[in-house]
Amino acid sequence: MENEHRRGVVALLLAAVIIGAAPACRKVSEKPTWDIDLLAPLVRTTFTLRDLLPDSLLVTDPDGSVTLVYSGELFDLNLDTVLTAPDTTFAYRYGLPFAGPLDLPAGVNFFNQVDVQRFDLDDLALRELILREGTLELRMTNMVQSRILGSIDIPAAQFADGGTTLNTEADAGTPAQPTVSVSMRDLAGARFDLRGPQLNTVNTVQTIVGARLDPDGQGATITDQDSLILQASYFGLVPEYARGFFGQREVSAGPTEEDLGLFDALVGGTLDLDAAALKLKVENGFGVDLQLRMRELTAINTRTGNEVSLTHALFNGPLNLTRALDLGSGPQPTYVERTLNVGNSNLTEFIESLPDRARYRIDLALNPLGDISNGNDFLYHSSKLKASIDLEVPLRLMANELTLQSISTPDLPGTAEGHALRSGTLRLFATNGFPMSARIVLDLIDGDGAVIGSIPVSGIAASGVLGANGLVVNRTNSELTAQLDEALVDLLYSGTRLRTRVAFTTADQGQHLRLLDSYALDLQVTLEANYMVNGDE
Repeated sequence: MENEHRRGVVALLLAAVIIGAAPACRKVSEKPTWDIDLLAPLVRTTFTLRDLLPDSLLVTDPDGSVTLVYSGELFDLNLDTVLTAPDTTFAYRYGLPFAGPLDLPAGVNFFNQVDVQRFDLDDLALRELILREGTLELRMTNMVQSRILGSIDIPAAQFADGGTTLNTEADAGTPAQPTVSVSMRDLAGARFDLRGPQLNTVNTVQTIVGARLDPDGQGATITDQDSLILQASYFGLVPEYARGFFGQREVSAGPTEEDLGLFDALVGGTLDLDAAALKLKVENGFGVDLQLRMRELTAINTRTGNEVSLTHALFNGPLNLTRALDLGSGPQPTYVERTLNVGNSNLTEFIESLPDRARYRIDLALNPLGDISNGNDFLYHSSKLKASIDLEVPLRLMANELTLQSISTPDLPGTAEGHALRSGTLRLFATNGFPMSARIVLDLIDGDGAVIGSIPVSGIAASGVLGANGLVVNRTNSELTAQLDEALVDLLYSGTRLRTRVAFTTADQGQHLRLLDSYALDLQVTLEANYMVNGDE
């Protein structure tokens, strides 16, 4: 049976009874009315461990014991952590160094300039760069009375099409009304040798910027008021690959919170565990030696506001991560693992807080020993620093009011002004094979989740009978009741929703009890109802 039926059984059963009790004949005027009492058997449902914890997280051992197994990513830091390439603009201006005028023939070179451009990359010293994304823009502002052909050539670059040049053309202009042209080139796949023209530096490219009068024009007469401005701009650079020295520096990440999705079904109560193990695995996909310091890993229960910070020796010193291996097509990461358990950490307290989120904060030292690679640090776009956790918790526990809930909207026949159900008693027959008693709470809530009424449930589903080995040897039968008076029936018809909560408590609060996959709680529900025949239904 589906989880919604298991958890919201009361709401569904109410709907089934009311539908079954509705008269089949049509209403006619002035028929006599009378009360009748109905005893309606209802469907059975079963609660298992899969209703307490997600089925995908539970592993059954050969002896039937159950272990909670959770794997998830703690953090994932990409190349932005190590390398950022800011937008950069280089400007070139030319004008006559004397008053003029000077007559220039068509096709003459207005100017031709060889330049060395150095990118400001802070303490990064790049020798090679291959771009995944980026744009080169060449903007030319023309105050000369002739069409101008401008260009920028980057001999140490190779664009995806094999070229190295970007051209632009601007119509004739004047100092009062200059013309502007803009040309762009997609830099995806472009390669840059950043060692400069002498191959002895970093972050540097040589450029050749030129401009000439239109060879098909009439030439131009210029003065010192006529000038030409070219601007070469690099936008949105995202590396596919980079090589060089990435600096000896520290970066920080966090505090950052992540969803866990581990105890989402549980809304209250406490548990006590006797064993747990957590493996922290850190992957270094960067071609850089790293020192990672875990400053914080905190479990957060947003329902209760409770926070528990994990304690372990790894929070006292750094994790040393050797650099990845450059395979030529991608990185081969290196790994470091640490295992936490009840003997070396407060792991059980961390888990017992029933967290739905985790907060982490880390410090990262790049190249703690300096440039030991001789300028051969590297990264790929796919390079990451990742940390994942593998958690195993044998379900041997003590539980106190460990509570799950479901919310449903009863699909009731009739209207608030016209319904035949008056009052009744829900009878819940429970057969419990868990070593935990079960208390059921039924509340009516409004659209904001506020409780506006409660259906009191009398009795507890007693826990199964334990044998000498701490396992259930006999299931226990119990009967619970819940009264529905006319006011509660009216509330059910007023558009409210039904919130069903089941709270489990272990029979022995001094002993950790093992939970088996075979344990189950069976419920059979009947309704003794007062029904007005030919009333206002």
